[in-house]
Amino acid sequence: MTNLHFPTLRKVVLLSGLFLRLAVAAVGDRAVEPGLRSFLAQYCSDCHDAETKKGGLDLGSVSMDLNSPRDFGVWVAVHDRVGSGEMPPPNKKRRPKAAEAGSFTNTLGRQLTRFEEGKARQDGRAPLRRLNRYEYEETLRDVLAMPFLEVKGFLPEDSLSHGFNKLGDALDVSHVQMSRYLSAADHALREAVAPQVKAPQCTTQRYYAWEQGAFFGAINLAGPLERRTFPLVGLDLQREIMAMDSPKRPDGRTPERREREGMGVVVSTYEPTEVHFDQFRAPISGRYRLRLAAYSFWIDRHFTNVTTGRRDEPVTLYSDAPPRILRKLGSFDIGPNPTVRELDVYLLAGETVLPDAARLHRSRPPDHKNPLATPEGMPGVAFQWLEVEGPIVDAWPPASHQVLFGGLPLVEREATPRAGRTSKALAVGVTNQQPETEIPRLMQRFMDRVYRMPVDHSEVERFAGVVRTALKSGHDFTEAMLAGYSAVLCSPEFLYFQETTPGRLTDRALAERLSYFLWNSEPDAELRQLAGQRQLHRPEVLRRQTERMLDSPKSRRFVDAFLDYWLDLRGIAQTAPDTELYPDYQLDDLLVESMTAETQLFFVELLRRNLGITNLVTADFAILNERLATLYGLEGVQGVGLRTVPLPPEGVRGGLLTQAAVLKVTANGTSTSPVKRGAWVMSRIVGRPPPPPPPSVPAVEPDIRGATTIRDQLALHRTQESCRACHRLIDPAGFALESFDVMGAWRERYRAVGGADPVPGIGHNGVLYHFSLGPPVDPSGELPDGRTFADVRQLKRCLATDPAQLTRNLATQLLIYSTGAPVRFSDRPVLAAIVNKNRGEGWRVRSLVHDLVQSDLFLYK
Repeated sequence: MTNLHFPTLRKVVLLSGLFLRLAVAAVGDRAVEPGLRSFLAQYCSDCHDAETKKGGLDLGSVSMDLNSPRDFGVWVAVHDRVGSGEMPPPNKKRRPKAAEAGSFTNTLGRQLTRFEEGKARQDGRAPLRRLNRYEYEETLRDVLAMPFLEVKGFLPEDSLSHGFNKLGDALDVSHVQMSRYLSAADHALREAVAPQVKAPQCTTQRYYAWEQGAFFGAINLAGPLERRTFPLVGLDLQREIMAMDSPKRPDGRTPERREREGMGVVVSTYEPTEVHFDQFRAPISGRYRLRLAAYSFWIDRHFTNVTTGRRDEPVTLYSDAPPRILRKLGSFDIGPNPTVRELDVYLLAGETVLPDAARLHRSRPPDHKNPLATPEGMPGVAFQWLEVEGPIVDAWPPASHQVLFGGLPLVEREATPRAGRTSKALAVGVTNQQPETEIPRLMQRFMDRVYRMPVDHSEVERFAGVVRTALKSGHDFTEAMLAGYSAVLCSPEFLYFQETTPGRLTDRALAERLSYFLWNSEPDAELRQLAGQRQLHRPEVLRRQTERMLDSPKSRRFVDAFLDYWLDLRGIAQTAPDTELYPDYQLDDLLVESMTAETQLFFVELLRRNLGITNLVTADFAILNERLATLYGLEGVQGVGLRTVPLPPEGVRGGLLTQAAVLKVTANGTSTSPVKRGAWVMSRIVGRPPPPPPPSVPAVEPDIRGATTIRDQLALHRTQESCRACHRLIDPAGFALESFDVMGAWRERYRAVGGADPVPGIGHNGVLYHFSLGPPVDPSGELPDGRTFADVRQLKRCLATDPAQLTRNLATQLLIYSTGAPVRFSDRPVLAAIVNKNRGEGWRVRSLVHDLVQSDLFLYK
C-alpha cells in the first residue's frame, strides 16, 4: 500500500466499502450473486463511486435490499443501461464483452424478477384502489339514471402516478376526501329526487331574439316593427332583412306575425357574454329539444345595407348558469337562407342557452377593427328565435327517483333551508306507513343496484341502522333514507374495487376491471349476469364482451379519459396564446374545442377501423372541420362538422405529433420549447422517457425578442457534460416540431416582439398586429442511433420504422390505465408476449386492446 498514489489509495478504500455493502446487503432472499460484485467493480466503480458520482449515481450508497423502491429502481436502471449497451459508455477503454454483459443482466434480472414475483404472490401486482373522481361521477350517472349529473367538481383532484389518476398508490382517502364524497353523494341523491309531485308538462315555447334583454342590455322595444335601432352594432333593422323570411306557413299566422318572425337580431361584432336567451331558464334538470332559427348575411362597411350571406357560418350553443359556467351543447352551420337547427340536450335546472357565432369578431367597434371586414363589407349572423321543447319526460316520477323510492307516493314538503349545506332542500318527499318494512326493502333494492358485488343481509342492516338513527333524530322518512343512501355511496364496498385477493380475478372482479377500463363506470346488467354465471373468464366470452363495449357509445368515456392523461389533453385550456405574439388566436373557442375533438375522434377511428399502430405518427388522414383545415392550410373542407379527410401524400400533417391539440399542450402560449416537446414525444409516443433534469440546472427559456434561436441556446446548454447525454435523447424530436407554433400552425420563422420585419394584420381580438418575423426555424436533427432528418416528415418516417416500440409503449399506457398498476420489471416477458402477438395481427390498435384484456396482466390482481 505504501507505494500507491493517494487518489488510487482512496479508490481502493471506496471500492472496498462498495464490496462490503454489496456483501452484506440482500436481494429479496438475501442471496447476492458474486458475478454482480465482480462486474460492478471492473466496469462501473470508476465513474459511479462516492468520489466521481457521474450522473449523480454512487453505487456504493445504493442498498441491495430491494424492498426500497428507490434502490429497486436504481438496479432496474443499471440493468437496462448495461443491457442496451449504453453503459459502460462506448468511449470507455474497458468495456465488457457481450457475454459478460449478458451474464450480468441475466443474473441481476433474475433477482429483480424473483423479488417482484414474491411480492405479487403475497399482495398481487395491483394495489387496492378507490374510484377516482371521473369514475365516481360516471358511476353515479349510471346507477342513478342521471346522464346529466355533475359531481366531479365536489371532489379534489386525484394524485397522479405514472402519468395517470388510476393507480392505488396515489389514490389515498383522507378525512377531507371522505367529507367531499359525502357532499357529492348528498348532492347527487337530492338531484335524483323528483322536483315536484305531478309530472311537468312538456311545452314548446318560442323566445324571440329581439325580446331578450341580455342580447343588448337595455333596449327600447317600442316603436314600429318595420324599423328598430340596435345600438350594439349601430344598425337600423329594416324591411330588407324581414324580406328574407321563409314562405308563408300553413299555421294561420297573420302576415304581421310572419313579418315579426322574419326579423333577426344582427350579430356582426359582439362579445359572447351578451348574447343569450335570458328569458328562458330550464325549470328542472332533464332532457330538452332546442331549435334555433338564424341566417347569415352580408352588411356593407357603413352598416346601412344588408344582403344575403355569402357563406355558411358556424354557430355553437352553450348552456349557461350562474356564476357563468358554460357547457357546450352542440355546433352546426347556419346558411344564408333562414335555417332552423335542432339539438337534443340535457339541461340542468336554471340553465339558459347561449348562441355563439364562433367565426365572428369578438370585440366592440369602433375601438377595435374587424379582421373579417373587406372594402365591400363583412359577414354577420341574424338570430331570430330559440324554441324550447321540454322537459321531455318518459315517466314520472323520473327513473332517478324510482331508483331511490320505487313506487312510493309523492307528497309535497316544506323546502326548508339546510344549514351548512350547499345541496338543495327537497320540495318533494315520499309517504310511508310501514317504515320497518320499507327501510330494509328499499335499502336492499338500492344496494343491489349500486354495489358491484352480492349484498348480504348484514350489510343491508348496517345501513338500515343509519336510516333508523336519522328517524330517531327527528328527520322525516325521505331525509332519513337519503342519509342511509349517502352512507352507501361513501362506503368502502362502493368506493373501492373488488380486486382484493392475489391471483386470478374472480368473474365479478374481472367484470369490474373491464367495465372501468372501457366505460369508466360500473358493469352493466349483461356483464353482471355473465359474471354471476362464471362465464366471463372464458376467452371467447371475454372477447365478445370487449367487442360489445368498444362498439358502445359509452366507450367514448374511455377514449376521453385515457387521452386526457396519456396525451395531457386535460390541459388544453390551461394556457392562452400571448396577446402580442399571437393575437390571431385570441378567444378562438371553436378552434380549441375542435382541437380536442380531433384527437379524440382520431383515436376512436383507430379503434373502430382497427388501424395499424404506425398511424399514431404517420396517418394518411385527419379528422377535420373548416376551422382546423384553415389552421392546417388545407383547402376543400367546409362547415363546422368534423369528418375524416384524406391528407396529401407529402403533407406535414398526419398522426398525433402534428395535431393541434398535442402541439398546444406542449407549448406555453408564448413560446415553444424543443425540450418540452421532445420529452413529450419520447415519453408519451416512443416510450423511452428521459430522466428528470438535475435540480441545479436552470431551464432554457426561448428568447421571444428574436435575438437568438432556441437551437442556439440549447447548443450552449449542451456544452455542459451533465446536460449533453439527456438532451441528445430529448432534443431531436423537439427540433422537428419547432415548425409549428403554440397553436399548431405551420411556420417557417419564429415570431418576435419588435424587430425589423413587422407583420401587418388584425387579430381575432380586433387589435392590430404588433409582432415581427424573427429568425428562421431549423427543424433538422439527429436521432440517438445516428439517423438524421431534415424536417418533421422525415422524423415521422423514422419513428414509424419501429412499430414494435410504438406498440410496446401504447400497451404499457393501456395496462397502467386499465389495471391501476405500473408495468413492473417482472411483467416484461408478458408485455413482450402481448407485443409479439400483436405483431402477428399486423400491429393493429383494436387487436391490441383484445390482446391486453386476454393477458395475465389484465386477468390477475
